[in-house]
Amino acid sequence: MVRLLLLLLALGLAFVLWPRPAEAPKEAGVRLYGVAFHLFPEEEGVEWRFRAEEMVEEEGRFRVRGGLSGGRYVEGRLDLRLFAPEVVVEPGDNLRAPYARVEILKGCYRLELSRPGLGDVLIRQKEGFLAPWVRIEAPNLRGEAERFRSDFALERIEAENPRFEFPAGGSFGPCQVEGGSG
Repeated sequence: MVRLLLLLLALGLAFVLWPRPAEAPKEAGVRLYGVAFHLFPEEEGVEWRFRAEEMVEEEGRFRVRGGLSGGRYVEGRLDLRLFAPEVVVEPGDNLRAPYARVEILKGCYRLELSRPGLGDVLIRQKEGFLAPWVRIEAPNLRGEAERFRSDFALERIEAENPRFEFPAGGSFGPCQVEGGSG
């Protein structure tokens, strides 16, 4: 009986002290590669479609990065294109990027929203764009401004220190936005 207890004790001790393989580090969240995804904000008839190299879930937010391109569709028709180094999808489906380029088809607008080091661009689904700086180009408009805020159609714009040119009797040239119209 004593031998059996000693044997069980020795086996138990060997089990406890035996070296185990190192555990793989646990990564937080989900990581997807080569992603294409759709975002359906609360606004009726609006859908965002994105493609990127990688999407990572981080504390309830999704960070989408690498070769990111996206489009906003209204009632199934492309409304605008979005290009950025990365986009964070925040609660409420708002989008945050360090800087972005946007092409708005109606009006042939090209926007550079912020620049590296100036601060983030915020795209609020129910409001539009917010950026610390903007550069706008269109056939009949060219310029830049600070503390920019606008709806998606550029019908309601607020900005500080605007410096814009409007050509008299002419234009800066044809529409440079693929599929765009004046």
